[in-house]
Amino acid sequence: MATVYTDHDNKINVVSHQNQFPENENSYYGRVTRNTVTLEQLIKGILDDNQNTNTGLNAYILNFAMDRMKSRILAEIKAGNAVSLLDLGTLYLGIKGSFTMDSSNTDVTALKGKELTVGFTPSEDVQNTVSKLKVGSISQCLKAPAVNNIVNLSTKQESKLLNIGKAVELKGSRLKLTGENSGIWLIPVKSDGTMDTDETKWVQITEENIFKNYPKSLIFQIPPTVTTGKYQIAVRTTYCGGNTELKTPAIGYSPTVELTE
Repeated sequence: MATVYTDHDNKINVVSHQNQFPENENSYYGRVTRNTVTLEQLIKGILDDNQNTNTGLNAYILNFAMDRMKSRILAEIKAGNAVSLLDLGTLYLGIKGSFTMDSSNTDVTALKGKELTVGFTPSEDVQNTVSKLKVGSISQCLKAPAVNNIVNLSTKQESKLLNIGKAVELKGSRLKLTGENSGIWLIPVKSDGTMDTDETKWVQITEENIFKNYPKSLIFQIPPTVTTGKYQIAVRTTYCGGNTELKTPAIGYSPTVELTE
């Protein structure tokens, strides 16, 4: 099930990739840049949402309840049942691909070697939530660096909340900095949620503050002089895998992060 993109308020970021065998050379497909929210982050968010209300919730209760819920869901899936996940959608089992069998013989050996798959059908609430999203930025390059996860090394947690003067790790692909004009920049995000395209306002991470430079991992320190606020992290490089380099640098962007003291 898909939701048609229109144009609303909440911002997401998209990386476009050129199709390899298209009839139209300008044919692209898009991938939404995302961070994975951990269980610990979900629980912290729930507690933060309820900090001014006397709900009696605490991290221990939520951890216990979620662990029991996970075990029950897995038990139902093991029993072959479909499960409604908090009214967000339905998790169900399926069979991958087609198979042949005699209609007069329902011998289960017809399924031998077939893979069981897990499917998910989103609910109307999820579809309505997705329909209210807005694309805040799009990077167009087949070999662009991809920032998949951001880790605040002060807390050792994936997070969009980062500390000024502290170290950050970017995880993804094609991140290694090679070639002229390569580097890492902090791009201010304007009040409308879009990044500032004026590169004179971008804050470059100096070479001595980049501690790890690998294809799937970059570690650097956020300058202590940068101001608090919302930013996107840009990675510009000619690296595209192995010993191959692009003729001109490609640039990829992270989701919006918030810098605090």
